[in-house]
Amino acid sequence: MNCMINQCDIICTLSEEVEEMELWVKIGRTNKKFQGSFRSVMESIVKEAKGKKTVELLSFHAGQKERRRLKRELRANGRDLLKTASSVARWFYLRDLRRINRRVKELKRRAKYISKGEVFYCQKTLERVKELENKLGEIKGKLEELKVD
Repeated sequence: MNCMINQCDIICTLSEEVEEMELWVKIGRTNKKFQGSFRSVMESIVKEAKGKKTVELLSFHAGQKERRRLKRELRANGRDLLKTASSVARWFYLRDLRRINRRVKELKRRAKYISKGEVFYCQKTLERVKELENKLGEIKGKLEELKVD
């Protein structure tokens, strides 16, 4: 038996694996639909619902990992959707912050080299470190924006 896989089958299976999250939320008196990646949905909920009195989760559709994570975070935050969205979005940015900090530390270590007892620094590497430090500043600003009381 000859089994052939065509290109269409591969594209269909790949598109099914990448799932987007769809979340229906009641903010005040209006119902809103948020759609996109887990990170972007949580960010937009925090931005839209910040300062509002009532934020209620109506329904959501997502992949298994995202569903489990959202339910776990909701339980941890006492069913408060705004705090949950804030903590999830901040987690994503904290993960990026730690990743960039590790990269900066590694680049600084590599930028320094000793030749005949003198210490030299590679300029290209130091420029890359400056770029990463600017990114760190942006991420820290995002973290402050996403903070909920």
